[in-house]
Amino acid sequence: MSKTTDIANAEARIAEMAERLEALAATVESLSRDNESLAAQAAEAQRDAADAMRAVAAITAERDELAASRDEALAQRDMARAELERVVEQIKIANARLYAPRTEKVPPEQMSLYLQLFNGAEADADGSVPEPAYEDAVAAPQRERRRGGKRRLDYESMETVVVEHELSAEDAGCPECGSILADFKVEVTRTVKLVPAHLVVEEHRRHVYVCKECSKANAAGEEVPVAIVRAPMPKLPIPGSFASPSLLSHVLYAKYCMANPLYRIEKDFAQLGSAISRQNMANWTMSVHERWFSLVHARMRELLLEGQIIHADETECQVLREPGRQAKQKSRMWLFAAPACDPPNFIFEYRETRSGAVAEDFLRGWSGYLVTDGYEPYFNLENDGIVNVACAVHVRRKFVEVLKGLDDGAAEAVRSVALEGRRMIDAVFACDRQLRKKHGDPEGLKRARLKKLAPKMEAFGKWVKAQLPLAVPKMALHRALAYADAYWPHVMRVLEDGRLELSNNLAENAIRPFVIGRKNHLFSDVPRGAAASAAIYSIVVTAGANGLNQRLYMEWLLAEMPNDEHLREPGGIDRYLPWSEAVPESCRLSPAEAAKLAQMPDDPIIDIDPEPFDEI
Repeated sequence: MSKTTDIANAEARIAEMAERLEALAATVESLSRDNESLAAQAAEAQRDAADAMRAVAAITAERDELAASRDEALAQRDMARAELERVVEQIKIANARLYAPRTEKVPPEQMSLYLQLFNGAEADADGSVPEPAYEDAVAAPQRERRRGGKRRLDYESMETVVVEHELSAEDAGCPECGSILADFKVEVTRTVKLVPAHLVVEEHRRHVYVCKECSKANAAGEEVPVAIVRAPMPKLPIPGSFASPSLLSHVLYAKYCMANPLYRIEKDFAQLGSAISRQNMANWTMSVHERWFSLVHARMRELLLEGQIIHADETECQVLREPGRQAKQKSRMWLFAAPACDPPNFIFEYRETRSGAVAEDFLRGWSGYLVTDGYEPYFNLENDGIVNVACAVHVRRKFVEVLKGLDDGAAEAVRSVALEGRRMIDAVFACDRQLRKKHGDPEGLKRARLKKLAPKMEAFGKWVKAQLPLAVPKMALHRALAYADAYWPHVMRVLEDGRLELSNNLAENAIRPFVIGRKNHLFSDVPRGAAASAAIYSIVVTAGANGLNQRLYMEWLLAEMPNDEHLREPGGIDRYLPWSEAVPESCRLSPAEAAKLAQMPDDPIIDIDPEPFDEI
């Protein structure tokens, strides 16, 4: 019984355990299925995580790309703003060159602002001025004398024609009693009358003489030569032409001194009743140059190259028919001038190009100081004997352009630096002017410059080097400082020789007549004509600088040179040079007239330098 019960219990437990095993198997199977599901979910989660990571990486890359694009856009914006500011600055500078006054003086409001902000007490202090007495200090200020009013003409230099205004015999009776009136006084009223120019035909009647006795003997059968003698007659400047020296000099004076083109001179002659064409005048000009003026020009050139200092400059000109070149291409008129310490001598040279090879060719074999602006080819000449001297006025002009390019809202730092640079250069010029007044000889001036001028020039050079790294690149102030840094050492060459000048104004002022004429003439037709113009400009500009009446001087040349038998002998041309003592007094202006003529302002020159636009 008990065994049966035990077996039953065992079977029950086995059955129970089997059920549990089945349940466990089912649970294991379920867990296995859940594990596979979880593994699949985990794999899917891993894939989702990888996708998410790739998405995050893509978003991050896109964000970085957008940030880089933003930074690039901001940089481009800043560059565009800087470029816009630079272009606006250049436009203001160009407008100032075109329309503003040509003066380079500092506007009072700008200088006063600078002095008030940075140099208050020092600006007004002057230890050389003594303290005034009390009476002078409290005295009422005198009113400034008004300038202007009527300018008196010099009637003594003019021909006077007296016109008498008298009463007729029937009107000479007293209106009260009828008695004859007596002459009491003469009231003089002067008027200036214009006598229009007119052409006069000068008929040269050359008498021919023959010996009557020889003629009779010859007629009688004797073998006696008959002498025929012509009265001497001055040779004309152009053989076979009706143009006299006075007519030729008038045409040349009108064209090269008064800047009148030939078609206008042709109209003037038409008003005088003469049909002298522009072709006639052009032919005369070429003939006069080739026969006579080229000799003077060549000798002037030789003497210029014998000196030790030369000033140089160049400007544009246009020649229509140049071989191998288009009509619209620009050529150059070069100028080489003697220094102020020598007799004035200005040589114009026409060339097709602005290349430094022109200066190199002209100066080949020459050694000395070459004073120029900052045009780079001047400083790269393959001539070891040339010492370059730069123009301080051009350095100063760069700072002037900075000020002209600023508006009222401009940064005061830029304005103050430009004003300071200009002030320091002005101080250099002022010091040099005082030294020149005190020291007339070059050696004395050199010693004085080394003592008093050199410290100011060195101080400016150091100031430029300190300011240059602080300036914004490509802006006008940076260009001004860079230009000064590059060329100021060449400006300081004036300390080496007392004959040197701080500026190249001598050459720039001499080239002005050509620039003014170019505005009217516009162009030359052929290179031969441009070369002739260069020679004639050389003569008339040099003559004016030597105090000559240019028209009368050219008339004298054309009257004398054709009749000079010794003209082509060595030294024969020297008596016709503008500074020669052989030039008659009738061709010379008085010192007062020459000084007054030199001070007359020329018309403003619109001659835009393309350099500021090179980088636009």
